[in-house]
Amino acid sequence: MGLGSSSFLMGIDIGTSSTKACLYSDEGQLVASATHEYTINYVKPTWAEENPNDWLNATFKCIDEILKKSKVTEIIGISVSGLTPNCVPIDETGSSIRPAILWIDRRSEAECTWLKNEIGLEKCSKISGNQIDPYFGGPKFLWFRRNNPNLFAKTTKILLGSNYIVFKLTGKTVSDYSVAGLCAPCYDYKKKQWSEEICEVMQIPIDLLPELHNSHEVIGEISEEASKKTGLKKVTPVVTGGGDFACSTLGVGVIEEGEACAMLGTAGNILMPLNSPLFDIRLLNTSHVVQGKYLTLGSIYAGGVLQWFRDTLGDFEKSEAEEKGKPVYRILDEQASNLPIGSDGLILLPYFMGERTPIWDVYARGVYLGITPFHSKAHMYRAALEGIGYALNHIIEIVTSLGIAVREIAAVNGGAKSKLWRQIISDIMGIPQIYIAETGGAPLGDAILAGIGCGIFQDARVVKKWIPEGVRTDPITKNHVKYQKYYNLFRKIYETLKESFLELFKIVNRGEKSD
Repeated sequence: MGLGSSSFLMGIDIGTSSTKACLYSDEGQLVASATHEYTINYVKPTWAEENPNDWLNATFKCIDEILKKSKVTEIIGISVSGLTPNCVPIDETGSSIRPAILWIDRRSEAECTWLKNEIGLEKCSKISGNQIDPYFGGPKFLWFRRNNPNLFAKTTKILLGSNYIVFKLTGKTVSDYSVAGLCAPCYDYKKKQWSEEICEVMQIPIDLLPELHNSHEVIGEISEEASKKTGLKKVTPVVTGGGDFACSTLGVGVIEEGEACAMLGTAGNILMPLNSPLFDIRLLNTSHVVQGKYLTLGSIYAGGVLQWFRDTLGDFEKSEAEEKGKPVYRILDEQASNLPIGSDGLILLPYFMGERTPIWDVYARGVYLGITPFHSKAHMYRAALEGIGYALNHIIEIVTSLGIAVREIAAVNGGAKSKLWRQIISDIMGIPQIYIAETGGAPLGDAILAGIGCGIFQDARVVKKWIPEGVRTDPITKNHVKYQKYYNLFRKIYETLKESFLELFKIVNRGEKSD
């Protein structure tokens, strides 16, 4: 396909470990891409930070590389998505004044307790639509105010990941509703604005928070300084952009209620668009980057469990994989595929890192139940695949119990390559999956938003023409019936062990001794 008459759109995604930028034609052709990495700084066991200027330098390098590769001189529009929620304070000079506090950072447990005591979970969740947890932006902002008072006094704006890059490109301090929604409890989910009531109690002045706009709205142009540093033309429009999770959902064409996206990586995320806001704090609730749509999502520890299995128990399979030139997970899949549903009575709770949605239990841990001398390593691996499937189904069950039917799931990322795992998940849920091997992810969603903002596209549904046909996995009815019994037991096991998880934590961390 020739590019001579095309218009070009750039999408930039600021990820947790790298920044990726892609240049697309207005017909959906990927023209050029670039990725540059950086490092998370774990300054304490539960603290995770990054230098926002590492994001900025990676962005400039990506843009420079793309312009050189593509030889394109005229870009119609740019959108930036990014990791969220986090905390990036800047001073009056526009400089970042401390490292960014990342979404995985857990330092604000004390601030969460303060919020529950001073405002109350019921009130916070009624306004924000979300839990009180260190994951969200609000507790991070509060920690910053309470623990870095001198820096807080110098702060003129508190931005989030992609907001900082947009600011450096345009001089505008803005954010969108998908990002703001995960800054609970500072955000009023129903009114789609910062909550004056909550922010006043937290002593976070609202004028420190970014101005909110639609994700596709043109909010400025490339500044003269940014033009010199990137090679982009000074008049190039920039739209607000959004959260990486929401732009990734758009990037796989998941827009309508009843559709869902399963991102099977180290974390397992199920994202579902809605026509109206959902107030159920077992899940994460915010706005979609598609105007008029909302987004509810569940996130569990998924592929990380399989990585643990591979690294701890899979030395033989690693050697075999190297010898045969096959991925180690394919060998593990082949072994597990010969076993029956339910792994001959072996069940895994995959809560290796505690869990967020939907149980919100930091004390939960991984458990194998039912192991006997008959069970093999292959049984344990299949039980892990099934256990993660049960945990994902718990998220789907909550949504369907609220009257929202999920008709189909788009499966993406590394874990979705497994035909066996896709079948297991579909059988557990009773829902078809469409595996999309090649997806543009968040940068593609960004490009769509830029195209809407600049008037090239009427709405976001144009993305569906750009996505390649996927591989369909239909649930097998008899398997689904069998799995329901195991799933119900899975839920019961967690409830039975819940208090024991807390007791174990106390023994390990407070030196308590058993009799």
